[in-house]
Amino acid sequence: MATGNEGRIRLVPPGGGEEHWQPQPANGWISILAAPGMAGAPCGASVGLQELPPLGKIREHAHPAQDEYFFFLEGEGLARLDGVVRRIRRGSFLFAGARARHGFINDGAGPFRFLWMLAPAGLEEFFRAIGRPRGAGRPDPTPYPRPADVGAIELATVFETLDPPPPPPWDAAPITDAAVLEPLRRAAV
Repeated sequence: MATGNEGRIRLVPPGGGEEHWQPQPANGWISILAAPGMAGAPCGASVGLQELPPLGKIREHAHPAQDEYFFFLEGEGLARLDGVVRRIRRGSFLFAGARARHGFINDGAGPFRFLWMLAPAGLEEFFRAIGRPRGAGRPDPTPYPRPADVGAIELATVFETLDPPPPPPWDAAPITDAAVLEPLRRAAV
């Protein structure tokens, strides 16, 4: 007997997402938990779990027509949100509406892990295009460089070109010296 709930529930056990290693400057991993085309997933949003290792970062970026929601689960880091540097700690929630500039840096000693949701969906396509499969028996390839065509991949998915471009260390260059973060730590609100 049909209950009317078919295709409306998606349960993903720990480690059960579609997992990808991420290139520099993130150097961590992503687990796509729900995205259009996945059984039981919502058609209008994508959801994932992401982890940045120490000095890993997500360069400052914006989405032209997507709202992004974050819940920070582990560790702490710095965020640049529309030009303001803020301290993000475990348990924090963040909403970044369409066109809001946002970026993250793990300036801590351990992993910085968070859940994200993007609506409308599309971020999963970016992660699939730049990532490498992650799973049991697969070695950690990080760090590895971003694909040469990452700009085209970004524009074909859910990113817009920023004008002006983000300044260091919020750009796409890897962080190689933790000392560059000291002024940001002092400025963070």
